Amino acid sequence: MADRKFSRREALGLFAGAVGAGAAGRWSTASLMAQTPGAIPAGAIIRTILKDVPPSAINGHLLFHEHLSFGAVFFEKMRPANAPRPATPPPPSYIESPERVIEEVKASMQQGIGLIVDGGHADMGTNYEHLKLISERTGLHVIASGGYYLQTTYPPEVATQSEEQLVDGLVRDAARQRWGAFGEIGSSPTMTNDERKVFRVMAQAVKRTNLPLYSHTPHSGCKGCAIEQLDIFTKAGVDMNKICIGHLSDIFDDPNADTHKTIARAGGWLGFDTVGHRLGPGDSVKVGMILKLIEAGFEDRILLASDFASEPETKANGGAGYSTVSTVFLPKLKYAGVKDATITKMMVDNPKRFLAFVPPKA
Repeated sequence: MADRKFSRREALGLFAGAVGAGAAGRWSTASLMAQTPGAIPAGAIIRTILKDVPPSAINGHLLFHEHLSFGAVFFEKMRPANAPRPATPPPPSYIESPERVIEEVKASMQQGIGLIVDGGHADMGTNYEHLKLISERTGLHVIASGGYYLQTTYPPEVATQSEEQLVDGLVRDAARQRWGAFGEIGSSPTMTNDERKVFRVMAQAVKRTNLPLYSHTPHSGCKGCAIEQLDIFTKAGVDMNKICIGHLSDIFDDPNADTHKTIARAGGWLGFDTVGHRLGPGDSVKVGMILKLIEAGFEDRILLASDFASEPETKANGGAGYSTVSTVFLPKLKYAGVKDATITKMMVDNPKRFLAFVPPKA
């Protein structure tokens, strides 16, 4: 049950705002009971880029969605078509330099970070050799991910190959590059036909590999986008205990977290992976949504991360860096009355259950 200190919450204004819309889609309270994940199955491992690790061997906080490597190609792909080019090209981002990332990671490990899932892949310019180097030089457990991001970043084969061909390619690449998850898999505010195709492909790849998957919904906040992703996954028959719908923390027009409850009732994980940023608004709203979910009995479905890739917020620039969740957001949860045991569940137990999987037999 929820940890209760209502007067403090009210003073903070955490419950201000209009009542959100009711849960959308096919997963009503009447038709589905809340599904709570069970114990990690025997033989399950967490696959890091260097080795397979028993979940019990990982200490510290686990962050299920951050970024340790991007390529310049990603920033170019994401540049708006009408954006003027600067007269002088900007210097490379810190995230293109493994040496700079290593220093950031070392500092964050001193504040309790034990594992980071890197949210990039080939169409975002992620360098897997850099991920290996970061892990080797720091001792941090690093999970590499794979898949496809958004329509704007897709390689040509997404449009030209069949769904079966794309699934086969993902399964091969997952084994060859030691992916421990699929992600981040995104959809635009209006999902394109190719994005729907990718989500169907990813569902089949999850079924073939048993790997977990975390998604991207628009940072502008999109309840319908989250429900549409959920609909594709459930229609594909994928085990929703393998699926985290991401960026649910950016949905500011649902103060009762009805969208989140809908996903949790369907058995999915709730990705609060944009929390703690000093340059972004809304942590009080995000805390409020988490409180609503705890009160509803869904603390076992919440995952926390910051989707970190912000140069102004690196430790080198006076920010919290990769320990943003631990050092910025968790104190806000504690002040709102969330108990340490619940925080441990969200930062340690839940991500271990999400990331642990039993590799399929050859």
